[in-house]
Amino acid sequence: MVESRPLLAGVDIGSTMVRVVLAEVAGPELDVIGVGSAPSLGVRHGVVVDADRLGSALRQAVEGARMASGVEIQDVTVSISGEHVDALQSQGAVAVEGRDATVTSVDRQRAVDAARTVAIPFEREILHVLPRDFQVDEQRRIHNPTGMTGVRLGARVHIVTGGVTAVRNLVACVERSGFRVADLVFSPLASAKACLTEDELDMGVGLIDIGGGTTDVVCFEDGAIMRSCVVPLGGQQVTGDLAVCLRTTWSHAETLKRQYAASVEDVLQVASIAGRTPERVSNADVGEITSARLEEIFEHVTARLELTDSTRPRAGFVLTGGSCQLPSIATVAEETLGTATRIATPVARPGVGDTLAQPEWATAMGLVLSANDTRTAESSELTTRFDSAAGRMRSWLENLL
Repeated sequence: MVESRPLLAGVDIGSTMVRVVLAEVAGPELDVIGVGSAPSLGVRHGVVVDADRLGSALRQAVEGARMASGVEIQDVTVSISGEHVDALQSQGAVAVEGRDATVTSVDRQRAVDAARTVAIPFEREILHVLPRDFQVDEQRRIHNPTGMTGVRLGARVHIVTGGVTAVRNLVACVERSGFRVADLVFSPLASAKACLTEDELDMGVGLIDIGGGTTDVVCFEDGAIMRSCVVPLGGQQVTGDLAVCLRTTWSHAETLKRQYAASVEDVLQVASIAGRTPERVSNADVGEITSARLEEIFEHVTARLELTDSTRPRAGFVLTGGSCQLPSIATVAEETLGTATRIATPVARPGVGDTLAQPEWATAMGLVLSANDTRTAESSELTTRFDSAAGRMRSWLENLL
């Protein structure tokens, strides 16, 4: 009998689209076996505002992935974003309890747990506790203290929290749609997993994920997360500006934005409202409108990041998300942020052509990568526990003999 391979499902719930990626674990690699998407009709600025409509969109997106893969899914790893998501820094320390004062993985986890013991308002809940670095006695900025010798182990962590109501409504909506939420992952962390290189993470890099309703930001240094924030502006605001400035409908403004992104024509036709005569607008005029809003978004990103640290990431910023299709975005970003930028896409995977090689699929692809990391970590922890138990059993038998 052929052994079935573990199945992972990533569900990116955005303000404009729901995207689903299904992957099978094939040794150290993942094989993407299906993707699906549907317009998101129940989310505003990353928060559920109509559970029924979102549930319908979710089922439609999953059905598309199921038709492509031929498999059913139950457990899903889901993205979360929105202005309700916030972060704080914390630190804690514990006495090393390992034999001969050697730091063990248990000591490491105890230090992280001590750092997470911080007062969190009752209306918020913890989404992630991400280690920044460790300290063994007087030695600071240690990436992995396991195996080192010392008396005291300290940990600095980055804690991501979400509003209880927004988190629970999201989970409830997914589960009412017939799925089980295996994990929630802050959207830009998933995108970073899919797009950033090890060199960028080590040198220090910022990732800016520009979605429909929010712009999510994470910054890394020495391979660890340093800062994160959410700006409640995104591609929908660009569409709104086009609708207002060109006196057209929202739906046609969205079409204009996509035509501009594709640079199909130098002059674009603007549909009228209420029977007025249609007008024509140049690509340059559309670019001026979109650039103004993009500049505002990047100014907000800069202001939010400078609240905690004015240092620019040494490797610059990486842009991803659906709005990265706009041709002027890289130039506007470099001029506004004052540092180098690049547009990133997930690494292409076999079986789905070029579908995933687009910035808007970064979060969904990162979700299955994150799910695989969690699966691997849990498997490793079980092995460690078994080895520890087996070691204690051997020691007990040796003492008997």
